[in-house]
Amino acid sequence: MPQIGRNTPIAAPLFLLLSLCSLPSLALQPVEEFLAGARKRNPDDLEARANLAQQQARADSTLGRVLPGVTASGSYIRNQYGSTIDIAQPGQPANPITLVPTNQWDGSATLKVPLIDLAGFRRVSAARTSAEAFGHQLEATRLLVEGQVVQGYYQVVANLALVAASRSALDVSREGLRLAQARYQAGTAAALDVDRARADVEQQVQQLANAELQVALAARSLESTSSVQPDVSTVTPLSDDLHPEPELETFATGLARLPAVAAASANTRAADQETDAQRLAFLPSIAGTFTELGTNAPGFTGHNWYYQAALTFTWSLDLTNFADVRVQSAAADAARARELRTQLSAGDAIHREWNTVVAGIARSRSARAGREAAFHAATQARERYRAGTITQLDLLQAQRDAFNAEVSRIQADADLVNARAQLRLSSGQSLFADSGRKGTP
Repeated sequence: MPQIGRNTPIAAPLFLLLSLCSLPSLALQPVEEFLAGARKRNPDDLEARANLAQQQARADSTLGRVLPGVTASGSYIRNQYGSTIDIAQPGQPANPITLVPTNQWDGSATLKVPLIDLAGFRRVSAARTSAEAFGHQLEATRLLVEGQVVQGYYQVVANLALVAASRSALDVSREGLRLAQARYQAGTAAALDVDRARADVEQQVQQLANAELQVALAARSLESTSSVQPDVSTVTPLSDDLHPEPELETFATGLARLPAVAAASANTRAADQETDAQRLAFLPSIAGTFTELGTNAPGFTGHNWYYQAALTFTWSLDLTNFADVRVQSAAADAARARELRTQLSAGDAIHREWNTVVAGIARSRSARAGREAAFHAATQARERYRAGTITQLDLLQAQRDAFNAEVSRIQADADLVNARAQLRLSSGQSLFADSGRKGTP
């Protein structure tokens, strides 16, 4: 998760920092609202859905090639000259036969039934398996989008917390300036103290401007990902109860069922089926056809309507058959390599996120303890400064340390809550089913 406040000039007086012990951060809508918006309107999700629909249509098209089909055709011909002959015996009534009519109509309808096409049937299986892979890929894309949304969500929350802390620090810094001016007028402080206090105020103004910029950028990024405009009109806390996660094996047991891994496995099976189809292309294919024809120029048959039935035997063999098998076999090997890479990557992601949570718990616990110690030190520094036993530099340093500790606490808690969500996403658990877990706003 990107770090906040990396180049933050810091000075935060004590009495407002004490109120940050349970600092509320300006909250957004529930994270589920952003997730739902992303599932409806995120470009990656829309593209994955379109790819799935396209592949399903291709599978239907492949199936159509091995199913019975009907074709029909018709034509009209205007002949400049007609031609007829009379085949009646001498002394018999006329029996004219039209060989070429002036206005000629012809039509036909053909039913084709593939009887044996093993390669075609295998390609149907491959197309269906490929469509199945696209279905798994859609689920994998949705998990990736959820990961982007939840990371952006908690980054906005963390940045808003930093804005709240910066505003508090600015208010107290201004109070410190008034105190320094009062002491200077009373003759108990030097003009240098006033200048330092004024410089501290300006540093806090810069910090607040930087924090507000980060909020604007993070909020825009979240809106682009989810198509939901963030709302900062209410307040919710950003915290975690520091509970440990189940053992790593709990999340890694379902590795083969992860959508990304299942998609890669289906792609491998589809590639193997395509290889089988190329091998089956060495065998002949047989199809049956039945055609009904109609014409107003029957010629010597004497029938305007008649049918034709046929069996078609097709077989071909050349160098391309052998080359196509090698090409598809190599493609299947590449698919198996991609499947292995996907499995390893998914396992690494689970391992990384689980250990990130473990480290995040330790970091968050330490950050909270450090914040308490820094606040206590700032309290003592302020009292001693009022008593005149320490310099203003000592007070400013104590306040900087306290503000630094608060910033670290904000980022540590945001990183931890985000890491818990990313762990579940990396193990294939949608956040829609996990949104009620403690520690998730």
